[in-house]
Amino acid sequence: MKFRSPGFYGNLFYGIAIILLLLTGCSSTAALLFDSANEKYSNRDYNGAIRDLSAVIGIEPDNYNAYLKRGKSYGNIGNHKAAVEDYSIAIVLNPGFSQAYLNRGIEYLNLGIYNMAIIDLDKTIELEPNSDLAYFSRGYAKSLIEKSEEAIIDYTKAIGLNPEYAHAYVNRGNIKSHLNDYKGAINDFSKAIEIDPYEINAYISRAGDKALTGDKKGAIEDFTTAIKLKPGYTDLFYRRGELEAELELYADAVNDFAEVIKRDSTNSGSYYYRGICLIKLNKKEDGCKDLVKAGELGYIYSYEQIQKYCR
Repeated sequence: MKFRSPGFYGNLFYGIAIILLLLTGCSSTAALLFDSANEKYSNRDYNGAIRDLSAVIGIEPDNYNAYLKRGKSYGNIGNHKAAVEDYSIAIVLNPGFSQAYLNRGIEYLNLGIYNMAIIDLDKTIELEPNSDLAYFSRGYAKSLIEKSEEAIIDYTKAIGLNPEYAHAYVNRGNIKSHLNDYKGAINDFSKAIEIDPYEINAYISRAGDKALTGDKKGAIEDFTTAIKLKPGYTDLFYRRGELEAELELYADAVNDFAEVIKRDSTNSGSYYYRGICLIKLNKKEDGCKDLVKAGELGYIYSYEQIQKYCR
């Protein structure tokens, strides 16, 4: 069997497009290509969708929906600058296109251009005042430029429009925590979990705030749930182990730090804390070995404990 170069198939595709154009006319061909692009997009073949939509735009250069869809496709493959360009053209073609402003605002967020994101999201809200995603996204942008109070207002508006918006509760809770409103934060995380029991970020954040407010047992429970949801997240074992050590649950802490070391043999903190816990369990020899290993890995506080326990 003779294989063809990729360029051959690209030329063949456009040859077919030209034949379709001649047989069915411009508008029918564009519609067929747009349908093809939608199918490819649904199947996560974003590059294929981009090729089809580029052909649509070649036939219908004023088709703002094609620019919108191609922009979304570019965004999904991480080409955020190209996505912004397509959304900008869509806006020029249709100045009232709220979805294009929203999508461009989100892409500006991805590019770290927060002020431009807020401008686009302001426009989205002006055009579509009931867009919970626009308020959510603007709240996120404002949180990234330290406008915490304004961000809370936007998240609250998003929740008002969509009371089941678990991510909005989580993000609002994180800001409340940042502002030392731990009770309010915990309430938001609990609401997010009520809406979505699989919302792992809510458990992790609530665990942190429970620990800060003295509810270390509750924090351990939340970390345990988070580990069940995402067992590959090594840091959860470390954080749970720290709390277990503080509550003198040394055997449990040893197991958690051992799991961290199993996954990352260079984690000096885990050797240090496991060493201390082993010593507390009257396993001095093993504990001192861990403290020495922690010191070798650069955990300088180990040497003080070696002096205290291992001489």
